[in-house]
Amino acid sequence: MNGRGFDDRATRGGPGAYSNAPIGNWFYLNTNDRRKASFNWSSFWNNDFEGSRFVELMPSVTLRPTSAMSVTLGARWASNKDDAQWIENLDEDTAAARYVFGRLKQTTVAATLRLNYTISPNLSLQLYGQPFVSAGLYEHYKELVNGRAERHQERYRPFAYADNADFNVLSFRTTNVLRWEFKPGSTMFVVWQQGREEEGERGDFRFRRDFREVFSTPSSNTLLVKLAYWFNM
Repeated sequence: MNGRGFDDRATRGGPGAYSNAPIGNWFYLNTNDRRKASFNWSSFWNNDFEGSRFVELMPSVTLRPTSAMSVTLGARWASNKDDAQWIENLDEDTAAARYVFGRLKQTTVAATLRLNYTISPNLSLQLYGQPFVSAGLYEHYKELVNGRAERHQERYRPFAYADNADFNVLSFRTTNVLRWEFKPGSTMFVVWQQGREEEGERGDFRFRRDFREVFSTPSSNTLLVKLAYWFNM
């Protein structure tokens, strides 16, 4: 349980505002990671009872089919409902500056895959990949009128916002590393990285559509080779 606080960065350079007193909890669960299969659970919940709530679930499973290999598959789901999320400041260089907020409904989903494989004492492979999707829908636009008002409802008043603050972010990141110690103390690394990213103004979240579009966005690829050679003097 947290008491009411004061956020001096609430308007990103303008006046500050009180934040509501929230109640939250964290929960963690881990099974024996020395087994061939282990499970991890992490979750978080937060609620200020003024229209804002955040929930996050992060389960993962690790498999070790052999002593030389481990595979971890994890997921993340988060639901963010913020009744007063800052959007932008209008006419901030004049005396009639307006500090625009809105009620945000955001959904974020990601999956993570990690693979570690020791092919031989001198050769190993590490793979990592994560698709990520987040979409946010705004409604009930408002402006800050008195950040020091005691009641949440008295800090804001409705505002006719002419723009669209909705957003969606699609992303995929992968890093794959091959390590070869070709002689004692001398190692070569071959790294391949791929990145895909796209941003838009579509605020609704649809699992199948959004994750399908992640892998159809343009990609950037990077290939790196690093060589470390030990001179025995």
